Amino acid sequence: MTVSNLKNKITKFRFFKKTQYGKIWNEKNGIEQNEWYSKMHDSCKAQHDIFKSFLQEKSDIATVLEVGCGTGIYPIKYQELFSNIKYTGMDISKTAIEYCKKKSDFEFLCNDFIKINILKKYDLVFSHAVIDHVYDITAFIIKLVDVSNKYVYVSSYRGFFPNLLHHKRKWNNNDGCYYNNISVEQIKETLKETGLHDNEFTIKSVKVDNVGTDDDWQTIIMINKNQR
Repeated sequence: MTVSNLKNKITKFRFFKKTQYGKIWNEKNGIEQNEWYSKMHDSCKAQHDIFKSFLQEKSDIATVLEVGCGTGIYPIKYQELFSNIKYTGMDISKTAIEYCKKKSDFEFLCNDFIKINILKKYDLVFSHAVIDHVYDITAFIIKLVDVSNKYVYVSSYRGFFPNLLHHKRKWNNNDGCYYNNISVEQIKETLKETGLHDNEFTIKSVKVDNVGTDDDWQTIIMINKNQR
């Protein structure tokens, strides 16, 4: 099944976002958000080291889209990674995007990635710890694949669940977002339905802590659409 056909198929079954969705990201100002994002980023050094190595190994990336860029940890703190790359960051939070625009000359867009119609494609589309909170996991994955020319890189921070048959979604009304457990098996099914072959994607775990909870592990999804 092609990405186009799959997108049409899920339209009737999409989980439409609640009116409160995005509350936690829009009520805090940019400085408050940046303190939180910096703390979260520093707590997951192993995962981010893997991503930076992934990016630096690719010599054929000219354009990048980060989905859920927050307050711009990557384009601001690690801007040297994109010295020869046209970077675009997207986030649902207006205050976060305003903060990014004040701190960086890269391109930043405030929008809902799942809903917006993106006409252009990027060599790499990446997203850290966003899939854990989206209102439609399947639509999110399909959109990532659809707007990528070559590579997709996704991290999920809430654990690694290889035996979970279906995604588990839990709504938090106070935060205005979902807390998702991502099913590895369901991600594989979705990727194959988009037309990807087994050798075009890798789903693996990385250990980031040792406190005895699911959060000790993260899930990493890496896609290379050039392996056909």
